[in-house]
Order: sequence, then structure tokens, then C-alpha cells
Amino acid sequence: MIENLVTSVKMIVKFGLLAVLAIYLSFSGTALSQSNELPVKSNRFELKSECLRELNTQINSELFASLVYMNMGAYFDNNKVARKGFAKFFADQSREEKDHAHKLMDYINKRGGIVNTLDVKMPVKSTWNSPKQALEDAIQLENDVNDYIHKIHGIAEHTCLDPHLMDFIESEYLEEQMTSINQLTRIHTILSQMQNGVGEYLLDRQLLKGDVKLDEL
Repeated sequence: MIENLVTSVKMIVKFGLLAVLAIYLSFSGTALSQSNELPVKSNRFELKSECLRELNTQINSELFASLVYMNMGAYFDNNKVARKGFAKFFADQSREEKDHAHKLMDYINKRGGIVNTLDVKMPVKSTWNSPKQALEDAIQLENDVNDYIHKIHGIAEHTCLDPHLMDFIESEYLEEQMTSINQLTRIHTILSQMQNGVGEYLLDRQLLKGDVKLDEL
């Protein structure tokens, strides 16, 4: 009688352990399956608030840069300065920066965001001793803009997890910024190597006529 009871207990324990093992394996398999699945994010179409905020800030930066270049163009077109070629060059830069701002606005609207923080600073400088000095300010300005664009790219990658925004920044802004800084630096280098105002005047005439191809500098 006792032996039968012990045998029965052993069988119950054995089947109980098997049941526990089966349940464990079942849950383990489910957890493993879930761990191999990519997390699903809701509404990846719309911009996250962190990236939307930074893009709005960048719109203001682009419009500020446009106003700075507009000031430069107006100054060098003055009849007491008479550097119409540099005036044209800086006016073209102003339009380009304005286009950058509108491109950001279009992108925000396409992604369902709201452009709502237009608060553009006004430039405080309106005169320059020479085109060379203006180019130095322009190079610093472009580097500041470029640094902030890199910041937005980093936030898009690590915070917003937004590959589309990263691609937009890479294809529309990063290469263009590098090209712009390179061109400004090269024109500044050319002016720095000139010994008198005659060279500056000749370069001004070339810029006015379009004889200087910026991509060939």
C-alpha cells in the first residue's frame, strides 16, 4: 500500500515537472520570437516634437543668414563703395538662404508639422571695411549654420529615430553647406593674396559678368 502511494507521488511529481518545463519552453519561445521582431512605432509619418522644434529654429537661422547677405549686397552696391560684382554675389547668397528656409517650411508641411516659430533676429552689422572682411563674416555664418544642421541630423538619428529626415538633411543641406563654405574660403584666399585694390576691382568685375565659375574656384 505504501509502495503504491510512493509510486503515485513520484508519477505526479514527474508529470508536474514535465508540465512546468513545457510551459517554460512555450513562454521562452514566445519571448524569443518577440525579441526578434522590430518594434512598431505609431505614426512614423509625422515629425516628432523634438525634430519639429529644431527645424523651426533652423528656418529662423536660414532667414537670418539671408538678411545678413542682403545687408552685404546692399552695402557693396552703394555708390560710395561701388563693388557691384560683390553686391551681386552676396545678393545671390541671400536668395539661396531664403530658398533654404522655404524648403524647410515645405518639408515640415509635408510631414504634417506646423511652422509656428518665425522669430528672425535682425542683423546688427551693415558696413564692412572690404569684401575680404565680409567674406570672413560669411564663412563664420555658414559654419554656424552648418554646425546646427549637423545637430539636427544627430537628433533625427538618436532621438526622433527618423531616417527620412536624416536623408532629407543629407541630400538637401550637408553637401550644399560644404560647397558654400569651400567657395567662400577660396574667394577669401584669392583676395588675401592680392597686394592692392586693383586685383579686388578686377575680381569684382569678373563676379559681375559671371566670368568666375564658383564650382571652378
